[in-house]
Amino acid sequence: MVSNQNELDLYSEKNEILLNPRWPKEDYEKLWALASHVQEKRKLQGHVWIATSGSTADSVAGTKLVALSKKALLNSAHSVNKHLNSTSQDVWTQVLPHFHVGGLGIEVRASLVGARVVPSLKEQKWDVHHFYETLNAEKCTLSALVPTQVYDLVTHSYKAPSSMRAIVVGGGVFEVELYKKARALGWPVLPSYGMTETASQIATATLQSLEQSEYPSVGLLSHAKVQRNADGFLQIHATSLFTCYAQNTTEGMKSWDPKTDGWFTTEDRGEIIDGALHIQGRSKDYIKIGGEGTNVARLRSLLETTALQMNPSWPAKLALLDMPSDRLGSEIHLVSLLSADDTEKVVQVYSEKVLPFEKVRKIYYINEIPRSDLGKVLWGELRKRL
Repeated sequence: MVSNQNELDLYSEKNEILLNPRWPKEDYEKLWALASHVQEKRKLQGHVWIATSGSTADSVAGTKLVALSKKALLNSAHSVNKHLNSTSQDVWTQVLPHFHVGGLGIEVRASLVGARVVPSLKEQKWDVHHFYETLNAEKCTLSALVPTQVYDLVTHSYKAPSSMRAIVVGGGVFEVELYKKARALGWPVLPSYGMTETASQIATATLQSLEQSEYPSVGLLSHAKVQRNADGFLQIHATSLFTCYAQNTTEGMKSWDPKTDGWFTTEDRGEIIDGALHIQGRSKDYIKIGGEGTNVARLRSLLETTALQMNPSWPAKLALLDMPSDRLGSEIHLVSLLSADDTEKVVQVYSEKVLPFEKVRKIYYINEIPRSDLGKVLWGELRKRL
């Protein structure tokens, strides 16, 4: 149904639909039909359909799709290549899948400069040992990872091969503590900010930041502009912006373009200081507990840092989330794969760092935390299980 070829004709008017081949057949076909319907209705040409992370969708079939023009993908790739000083001498290692904007972005960047791409998944899945072996064997120079993958490298105390000169890290919050541990092992990690809607990163730390020890600022790339609206949300204007959304809803197939005068308003609150982005959290992360406001993303960051300092393997076995409460409106719960004793140790230290209303009020002990292919917690599915 969908081509598995990793090479797209980046200059043709043909449309491409890139979906996760491991999705249930019925859901896969519904999303394929959605993209086909919308591109015909909107008369799209030269576009690539990619799914958003789906971490909040209640079902796979309800995953939001993004239409990116091939021109947008090329504009993004050109800007990233310029930022990383990428040339034909570089060897990219690819562990983000072809149907994810991060994986596809690597292919487009390499194509523009004639660089080589080395696939580094093992049987189409992330395996930190296989990845590390590939880096050394192929003398890879560049890569793009999500924080979960960096976490795995740190947990196994792998030291960066001398050939590696830059790794763009995006797709989630890159904790300061994790950044420091990765740098201590020599990994040339560059925090970044981007999304499927912008065809990958629009802001990334510089190569020069690798010469310093502190967590770097994340500066805008040449193809993007960012401003803050009156409500504190970041708005993006870029030559890599998406064309439209598409989604299966209870009312049927829906497509829409949320941009206003070429500006896309994100769900992220933040500010721009001297050309650098400072992300404060997503709108959905701001909740009220008994009338007191707090940011769930900040609390998750505190929990992860606390667990990481206690045992490098613990953060991946914990998930903090807000749950509805008749009395308080919302309250903080914790999901754990750890033993009761270890969980209580983490909760005790976490509690000392937060305000009383931000403390954990309930703990669930389960066997598995549902995650996406990139290691992101599937919050919608997790909430259903609880």
